[in-house]
Amino acid sequence: MGAVRSWLLTVIGASLICALADALMPQGPVRRVGRLVCGLVLLGAILSPLTQLDLSRGQRWLEDYLASLDNREAELTETVNSQMKVIIEQEYAAYIVDKAAQLGVACSVQVECALSEEGLYLPARVRVSGALTERERTQVAQMMEEDLGVPQSEQLYITEEDVP
Repeated sequence: MGAVRSWLLTVIGASLICALADALMPQGPVRRVGRLVCGLVLLGAILSPLTQLDLSRGQRWLEDYLASLDNREAELTETVNSQMKVIIEQEYAAYIVDKAAQLGVACSVQVECALSEEGLYLPARVRVSGALTERERTQVAQMMEEDLGVPQSEQLYITEEDVP
């Protein structure tokens, strides 16, 4: 606020001096040259704050702002990816339960996905709970390996006796 006050006083002072000089100048070419000089003085007074601008500070502010935008974008991307992962895991689990039901097997499934090199969430580990016979287990394991690419080493089967 102090800088604006100082600038305003400078413009008002220059205006008063130019008005006084204009009143004291004789008619003719001297007055025209005097008005030109007064106009340049007023222009200089009006534009004087531009000479004091710190452009490097503005550049630093812009760089900080852009860095904060990059950070916020990364945070939002991470949030979206984690939410997508949960949804995709639920969809894979529902798919496995439906396929198992088609085989006549009743079970519940938990799927853990991992991010592939292509940027896709693919099932990495599967936990199947339920009273499955050995034959049903083999069918479900084969279905998961063929349809979803989950190796049998990453498939965990929990019977009702194993649950505490």
